[in-house]
Amino acid sequence: MTTERRGTLLSLGAVLSLFALRFHEFLTGAVLSFRDAGFFFAPWRSVLAHVLRAGDFPYWNDFFSGGRALAANPNAAVFWPLSPLVLVASPTLLTFANAALTLALFVIALRMLGLSAVASAAGGTVLLFSGVFQSVPQYFGLCAALAPLPLALVLFARGTRPGIAGSGLLLGLSFLGGEPVVTAIGGAALVVVSGFLALSEKSARPLGNAFVAGVLALAAAGIQLLPAAGELARSSRGQGLDPRHGALFWSVAPGRLLTLIEPRLVGDPLAEEDAAYWGAATFDAGNPYFLDLALGCIPLALAAAATVTRAGRAALALAAVGALFATGRYFPPAGALLGALPVFRYPEKWWLLTTFALAAAAAVGWDACRSDPRARGRATRSAWALALASLVLAALSRLFPGALSGLLEAFALSGGAIAPGLLGALTGPLLASAAGLALLALLARKERVPPRLLAFLCAAFFLLDATRRVVGSLPAGGPERHTSVPGGVAAVLREARGGRFFDDGASDPATVRARLEEQSGYDPLFPETGAIFGVRYAGENDVDRMAPAHAQAFAVELARLPWGEEKARRLERAGVTLVRTRAPLPDPAGTEALGRLGGDRLVRLAGAREEVALTGGSGAGSITLVERRSHRLVVDAEVADATSLLVLRTYDPHWTARTGGRPLAVRKSADGFLEVAVPAGRARVELVYENPWFLRGLALTLTGLLAAVAIARQTRLSHHPRA
Repeated sequence: MTTERRGTLLSLGAVLSLFALRFHEFLTGAVLSFRDAGFFFAPWRSVLAHVLRAGDFPYWNDFFSGGRALAANPNAAVFWPLSPLVLVASPTLLTFANAALTLALFVIALRMLGLSAVASAAGGTVLLFSGVFQSVPQYFGLCAALAPLPLALVLFARGTRPGIAGSGLLLGLSFLGGEPVVTAIGGAALVVVSGFLALSEKSARPLGNAFVAGVLALAAAGIQLLPAAGELARSSRGQGLDPRHGALFWSVAPGRLLTLIEPRLVGDPLAEEDAAYWGAATFDAGNPYFLDLALGCIPLALAAAATVTRAGRAALALAAVGALFATGRYFPPAGALLGALPVFRYPEKWWLLTTFALAAAAAVGWDACRSDPRARGRATRSAWALALASLVLAALSRLFPGALSGLLEAFALSGGAIAPGLLGALTGPLLASAAGLALLALLARKERVPPRLLAFLCAAFFLLDATRRVVGSLPAGGPERHTSVPGGVAAVLREARGGRFFDDGASDPATVRARLEEQSGYDPLFPETGAIFGVRYAGENDVDRMAPAHAQAFAVELARLPWGEEKARRLERAGVTLVRTRAPLPDPAGTEALGRLGGDRLVRLAGAREEVALTGGSGAGSITLVERRSHRLVVDAEVADATSLLVLRTYDPHWTARTGGRPLAVRKSADGFLEVAVPAGRARVELVYENPWFLRGLALTLTGLLAAVAIARQTRLSHHPRA
């Protein structure tokens, strides 16, 4: 084994060992249930597992919204190579496998840049303990989409044909991870790198390389990209979003840069008392997308040292671009550009680019400090500046809390006056940071201090500070939350009798809060969450804006109706047999009260439609459901005259129907379901979801792979490698 390979393995071993320690709870059984993980991403991965275990290809998701596309929705990440692991591992373990892959490929990318094993391990550790990385796992798809991007950028920077081909394929692979916005950010980073290289080399060749890589990426992602484009056009996201979910929602206020020194300057986002999270009112949704943006002060000082190298300057340029776009509406040029692309939501996601770039810059700075006095000088000056800033904030928190409260409000880090005692809790961490940074800055100026001792002290100081910052930042749920069927879920599965379930009140904040209090912060029947255990929903308040626009409109209109006759009749037409409601009696006619679930009541609707029924014509005849699969239904029908077959699955234009090899017309019913024209007499009707864009996308992906292989086998594009 070569020395270089041994160094890479040691770097990977060190970082992944720290990863296992940091997330040991999740790796030994705990589940992700905090925020989006619990009510959106875990259910989606569970549905994928349900469909795969049934022996079907995951074309269609029959659990949400009365049924809807699955593989065509990029959030499902059906085509991501690690996704089939849900057959043998929990959604949580799948997510942390993706997170470990992200760290591993980041370390490998740093090694490919020519950094030492120690510097690469340091960069990976900075990323692991960054504030952003603590939030990334709860969004599931972020880990997968992020994983290939650092390697794609490093391969691109090499400028060889294999590098350009590999870069394009990796960028395309990112799209399969389930977060198209992250892939778009990676593409933007590639453009920035190409511009940086073009300026430094005074050549337009890198820009041409970026074009080639971009075309290859689009082709490689074809199997997901083409079906997703069709879904987007029909979705509520593609047809316009209200400002609460639009392009500039969750923009990073520039004042949050101050939290790079100490993340708790906005308070504690996980505190039980509202007063302890004084920054909540300054965020669009009462909390940020990433709870913490900090990396620690040592990495920031090392990143400053990286300016002596070209790689360091490129990394810092990427960090600056990410920070500018993350500000969204606070930076008019970025806001105007992002506002023109409303399908890409939440500017705060651009801080991912800033975090990765700063972690890479810190790794570059580590190596630079070992060999370049200029780098050591810049790191030392940055450490002094950060120490002074920490000391000033510490003094204000202890001696002049009113002044600090006003400063935080001016920086949009507080919604008003803060209790002095709460600010006083910041004093200790800020003083420790100031003292540690000052000590390291002093030692760095002493030529007699052994470099290894100084490096050890820097690492120890960083890890102590990082451990303090990340403790409790990603709450873990008990393993029983996704493995043991709760009593309420068992009741729904038992009483639904094959029909669908509706959660009345899921759009009412007071109702949701009451249920969370009853469930100790976790509601296993919240819309979509019950799908983990096999509950099938209809008319739920769908949080995924990729739902068909008519299904979303139906859900919104239904949510606004009070519990009563009209709501019950609409639910029955959607095939809902069971409702959880907190509404007081009396119930609509034709309903049956079954019992209580905490403060809620469980109510059965007696008049719910069957999943397949005759409608139109004389209505005379009979039907028999022969086969039922996620994307295929077979029905034997015997009717006296031409009529229609109503199938309670959300209308999608890619559902087709045939009888005896002859196509039948499929249209959208008045309620937004599938309606099939059936001729008089006996007929076996086969209804199948057939999306032609999958085959076209597969052809495009294969073409991209062949093109990449052809490019990689030729001589390099550039006159010399640039890594």
